[in-house]
Amino acid sequence: MEDIIITIFSLIMDQSSPEAGSINISDNVTIASARQVIPRSEMDLTIQEFFQKSFTSKVYDIDVKIKNVFEIVNLNIPLDRQIKSLSGGQQARLLLASALIQDPDLLLLDEPTNNLDKAGIAHLTKFIKDYPKTCIVISHDADFLNSFTDGVLYLDIFTKKVEQYTGDYFTVVQEISNRLERERSKNVRLEKDIARRQEQANFFAQKGGHLRDVSAKMKKQIEKLEEDIVEVRREDKTIRDFKIICQDDSGGDILTLTSVTISKNHKFVCLLTNKIFITPIKSASIKHP
Repeated sequence: MEDIIITIFSLIMDQSSPEAGSINISDNVTIASARQVIPRSEMDLTIQEFFQKSFTSKVYDIDVKIKNVFEIVNLNIPLDRQIKSLSGGQQARLLLASALIQDPDLLLLDEPTNNLDKAGIAHLTKFIKDYPKTCIVISHDADFLNSFTDGVLYLDIFTKKVEQYTGDYFTVVQEISNRLERERSKNVRLEKDIARRQEQANFFAQKGGHLRDVSAKMKKQIEKLEEDIVEVRREDKTIRDFKIICQDDSGGDILTLTSVTISKNHKFVCLLTNKIFITPIKSASIKHP
């Protein structure tokens, strides 16, 4: 599901094209999204210079704006410090702040609570609640989402439709669970009824005469009942082919594997390796049999 939402983000940002349909965004709508990584070309910039690049024109009260967004993401560092001197967590907060400072009409946030402590999450939550414009958030933190959510749009991977619910995430999960249970119960009743009618239809068909006509009518009724059976939704656990896209300026080994554990016949087996280094390339395709 998260991949679907990230795809929606890339479509909104005009970074991807839809395979069907169209994306319609009103003219003059400003959109901002927190990037995931700071490019190498910006590592020598000071914090002030970094934020100034978020705007297309000179901003004279930039220091005040930076101070305000730093309170939201709970950062307190001098504005003349270079980006490369910051820790990974500080850089992540800086990227979030660079999106917030733009005050766009549409703000896209992908896992914004990562690298935030409780105080930072509290500040961010208040910011989103008070934000007068549109904000779309991707997050695995249900408590964070529930703190400012009163409705949910559920993207159903089975029906390919968007379902609207009133309430928070936990309410929606419970409602969907209840619906699935109702569907299962309905199927059980229908299957029992179909089996009983099928047995009767077979019995009448063997008797001959007008009872064969009765059997034929019963079989048509059975077909209608079978159409009413709801396809029980099951979680799709198929591992699909996917690509890992790397930035052009990424470098060095990003992952080292010293051992790999796989599941075989419901048992975990550890495979020792001599070390596997994953080095950034333009993109990597992962195929599954």
